[in-house]
Formats: sequence, C-alpha cells, structure tokens
Amino acid sequence: MLRPRIVYLAALAVAAIVFVGTNEPPALAFLALLALLPAACKLAGVAAARGMTVELGLPTSCRVGQPLFLAVGVGRRGPSAPQRIELEVTFRNVMLGEEECVRVVLEGASRGGRFELPLDTAACGRVEVSAAEVLSFDPLGLWRERMACPFSGSYTVYPALVDLSVPFERAPQARFAGSSYDRHRKGQDMSETFDIREYRPSDPLAAIHWKLSSKMDKLMVREASHPSNYDVLVLVDLGRRLPNGERPPADVLAAALGLAASVSYDLCRQSLGHNVAVASEGELVDAMVDSPASFDSALDLLVSVPLPLSFGQAAQLFDAYRRERSFTKTVLVTTMVDHVALGVMGRLTDLSVLLVEAGGAESVEDAEAFRITRIPVDALEERVRSVSI
Repeated sequence: MLRPRIVYLAALAVAAIVFVGTNEPPALAFLALLALLPAACKLAGVAAARGMTVELGLPTSCRVGQPLFLAVGVGRRGPSAPQRIELEVTFRNVMLGEEECVRVVLEGASRGGRFELPLDTAACGRVEVSAAEVLSFDPLGLWRERMACPFSGSYTVYPALVDLSVPFERAPQARFAGSSYDRHRKGQDMSETFDIREYRPSDPLAAIHWKLSSKMDKLMVREASHPSNYDVLVLVDLGRRLPNGERPPADVLAAALGLAASVSYDLCRQSLGHNVAVASEGELVDAMVDSPASFDSALDLLVSVPLPLSFGQAAQLFDAYRRERSFTKTVLVTTMVDHVALGVMGRLTDLSVLLVEAGGAESVEDAEAFRITRIPVDALEERVRSVSI
C-alpha cells in the first residue's frame, strides 16, 4: 500500500532537484504536473467509487470442516473503477462468543467480477457476518474513498453426525410405556390416546381410527400419548474455556456436539421422545425432540446458544431444572468430568456420562452412582457404532 506513495514522493523529489539544478521550463512543467497529480487521482478515485457496486453473498450452512465461501461481487456502472478494493468483514461465533475482524483486499477489482473469501468452518456454531464499509483506492494508491456496504447475515457450522445405535442397558425402574401420561403433549405410546383429529397425508395408515372414520364418513386419526413416568434427557455440558484459561480444541467440541446430536437422532429413530438441553448463561435451555422436524430445531439450538465460560454449569443447574420436570434417565455429554458433581447428579437421576476426549482409548467404567463411557475423538467416526446408556 505504501509503494505507490513512495514512488510518487521519490519522483516529486527528483523533479524538484532537476528543476533547481537546471532551472529549465520543461523541468518546471514536469514538477507542476507531478504536484497536480494527487488532485487528479482524488477526482479519479471519487468517480471510480461512484461507478462501482459491491454485493456480498453468504451460504446458510455446512458441516464442520467443509469448505464454505463468502461471495463478493464487484460491478461497474461507469467507464472507470478502482484498481483495488478493501473491505472489513466481522465474524462473530455466537456459541463460542468469539469475534474476528478480517480485512479483505481485492486486487484487480477494476475488471469487476466475482471473488470468494474462504470462511472458517473448523469450529461449530452459528456465525454472524457483517460488513459496514468498503474502501476503494485510486490507481496510485494515494487516496481512498469510503463507501457504505451494509451487509449482515449468518451461516451455521453443524457437527458431523454418526450412525449410532443407542441401546438402554441402565434402564431405570420405570418402564417405557408408563401408567401415567402427560396431558399437555403427545408422544409415541399407542396404548393411550392423546387426541383424535382428521387424517393428514403425512399420517401413517396404522394411526387411522377406522371404526370412528366409518361413523363420521371421513378419515380420523389417533394421536398417541406421552408416558410421563419415563423421560429421557440428553444434557450437553460444554464451556468456552478450560481450567487453564485456554480455549478447548475445536475438534473436541465438534465431536461432543456431534455425539449428543447422534444420540438424540437415534432416540428419535427409536420413537423415544426426549429433551435436549444445554447450559447457557446461568440456565439450561432445552428443546423437545419427538420428530425429524423437532430434531432439526434441537440441533439448531445446540450450535446457536452461547456456551458458558466454564465447564460444569449443566451439572450445577440440573437439580433445579429437574424439579420442574420428570426426567428419569439422563445422558450427559461432556469433555470434562467432575466426579463430585456427577455423584450428586447420579443420586437424582439414572445417569450415563459420555466423555469425549482428545486422545486415549475407548473404555467404560462404573462409578457408584453413574457410568462413564470414554470416547476418543478419532474413534468416534471410525469405530464407534454403539453407545450403551
């Protein structure tokens, strides 16, 4: 950026020396021309900036590690355009609470066209993107013009899901189909009717109430009830900082989120309604999962909620959270273990802990009040096909 200015100042100094040494009219004319050049460049820069348009385009989502690009389109509305364009783009990961400003230089912008800026997809989360202004430079780089470029958008980096089988080996005393039912939500227990309504094209034929349909001369459907004496909670306990103050590895966080989502997906595949909860700023934020659509909403929740600063808040908030609900089975997905806090949780609920680690070997160990299944990151996608809870 300084090179054109240095060249110009050097040429101006040489012209002045030549004029002083020769005192010739051509030397004076050349010196005057150089002295007027900044003003000419300023006018050319203003005209070029007014004859240019900059538009940004952003994809909506990708899987962690996949390539993703911010598209920058430069258009020309006049005969001239800036030789170089700079724009400052701000990226803010909502989940991790991290913000980064990136200055992008577009060389050869005078020809217009499309440019692509690679986006960071190594860490999961919803990333808010904004660009407030664009700087355009004249051909010599002596002046710059600011232009408004209001843009805001976001893209979401989702964790990779694993095709897991999640059998229940630590089943609590309550059974899947209970004797009491939640009157406020439907479920999957066909032995008890939650509601009766008209048939929709997406309803399974097995749900049709044929006897009632024949009486009403239109297809009617039974909606199943939700047993309230067996509820599963998938609890995610993560944080933005380790005890030493460092940021946890991005691949470990992504693996933990992917494992929690994979467990939830298999429970949904087994027609087991459950809740997914994550600690965020002093509370547990949750979502009910009982269908593919609600699973998508829970996945968005996992990567959009700001994580607490430190690990362990989910365990601390669990008791108050449980008092308002009837969870009898809790699957805790985390990357750190506090045996004291987990011991307290294990006395309140049937607890299975899925511990995601950067290294080590797969193992299962039973504590007094809970079970810990250790899963290395490198084994999650390659070898782990079943996780017992």
